[in-house]
Amino acid sequence: MLNTVALLIPVFLLIVVLEWYVSYKKENNRYSSANTIMNLTIGAIDQVSSLLYLVMLYFVMEFVYAHFRLFEMQNNWLQWVLAYIAVDFISYWYHRWSHRINILWAGHVTHHSSELFNFSNGFRTSLFQGINRIIFWAVLPVFGFSPWVLVITLKVSGIYDFLLHTEYIPKLGFLEKIFITPSAHRVHHGKNELYIDKNYGSTFVIWDKMFGTYQEETEKVEYGIKSNYIDNNPLAAIGHHYQYLWNAMISAKKWTDKVKVWIMPPEWKPENVYIKQTTVAETVFPVSNQLRQYAYFQICVSAAGLITMLVYKEFLTVWELMLFSGIGIISMMNAARICKENIKQGFVRREFYRLSCAVLCSFVLLSIHPRYYIWPLILFFLVSMILISRNSVTELVAQNESSSGQRDRFSA
Repeated sequence: MLNTVALLIPVFLLIVVLEWYVSYKKENNRYSSANTIMNLTIGAIDQVSSLLYLVMLYFVMEFVYAHFRLFEMQNNWLQWVLAYIAVDFISYWYHRWSHRINILWAGHVTHHSSELFNFSNGFRTSLFQGINRIIFWAVLPVFGFSPWVLVITLKVSGIYDFLLHTEYIPKLGFLEKIFITPSAHRVHHGKNELYIDKNYGSTFVIWDKMFGTYQEETEKVEYGIKSNYIDNNPLAAIGHHYQYLWNAMISAKKWTDKVKVWIMPPEWKPENVYIKQTTVAETVFPVSNQLRQYAYFQICVSAAGLITMLVYKEFLTVWELMLFSGIGIISMMNAARICKENIKQGFVRREFYRLSCAVLCSFVLLSIHPRYYIWPLILFFLVSMILISRNSVTELVAQNESSSGQRDRFSA
C-alpha cells in the first residue's frame, strides 16, 4: 500500500508556500529562505528517522498491550475519543518535562531554536524528540487502548499541532477557553520572561489551566532560545544541547553534578563550572548567487525525492531506503549550510568530488542492480555537477584573494 500519511506532506508544504506568499505581499518578514530551508532539512531528517522510531513505538506499545494491559476496550467511537484525550494528557506532561529535564530538553530545543515563527516551524522537530516520546506513550496501552488506535491518534494530534505555528491567525475568542490556539502556542514559543515555560498543551487548554501553566498572549512575542545559539547548521540545531551537556558533565568536579546535569532544568549549572553554550559560524568563503541557485535546486529535488520515497516505502528494500535517505539528507544539509552562509573554503571543490563519486557509484550500481530509478539519480547528480561547477571560478578567485591578503600581511 502507498503511505497515505506521507501524501499529506505536500499539503503542508502548500500551506507553507501560501503563508510565505502572504508574508511577501505584506512585507512583514515572517519568512526567510534560509530559515525555511533549515526547518525543512530538520524535518526531513526527522521523517526519515521516523521510519525506525515509529516502528519501535508500535512494537513497544504492542508488547505492553499484550502483557500489561489492565483491561481491553471495545473497538468503537468511545475508544477513539478517550484515546485522543489520553494522548493529549500524556502530551502535556511529556512536553512540560521536556522543558524542565535537560536530557529531554536536548531533544526538544531544536523545535524552539528558530527566531522566526511560521508554518514551516511545524517541520522543525528533532528525531530525538520522537525517540524520547516512546517511554511516555508506552503507558497508554496499559489502560486498554489499542496500539493501532494510539498511532493514528498521535498522527491526527500532530496535524493539529502543525497548524498552530502561525502569526496570521489572531485570537479566536471563546475557542481560546477550550483549545490550544495559534495565539496560545505563540506564547509557548516566546522567550519573553512572561512566556517562559507556559502553554504546554497540544490540543486542549484545560491541562495548562488545571496545572497552572496557562498564559494569555498579552505582549509581542520574541521567538528563539536564550542561549548564544546560531542557527546555521541542521546537525548543530539537533545536537548542540547534547554537546553542551556532555561538556558540562566532563567539566563538573562532583560525581553528583555529573549525574544531575542530565536531569536538572536547563538553567541549572554545575558548581564552579562555566560552559559557554554557543555555536559558531564557519563562513570563510563568499556565497554567490549561483551557489544559492545550486542550493535551491538541491533542496527542491531532494525534498521531492524524499517525499516520493516515503510514499512508496512499502515497495522499497531497506538498502534502497538507506540509499535514498542518505542522498536526500546530505543534499539538503549542504543546501541549508549554503543558504545560512556557513561553508568553509574548498566547499565547492569537495562538493564537486562528492557528486563525481556519486555518479560513478550510480553507474556501478546500475550494472550490478539495474533499476529504473537509478537513471533519475544519475541525472540529478549530473545537473548538480553542472550547477556546482559554475561556482568553481568564484571559489578560485576567493582563494587567490585570500592568499594575496595573507602575503600582504606577511610583507607588512
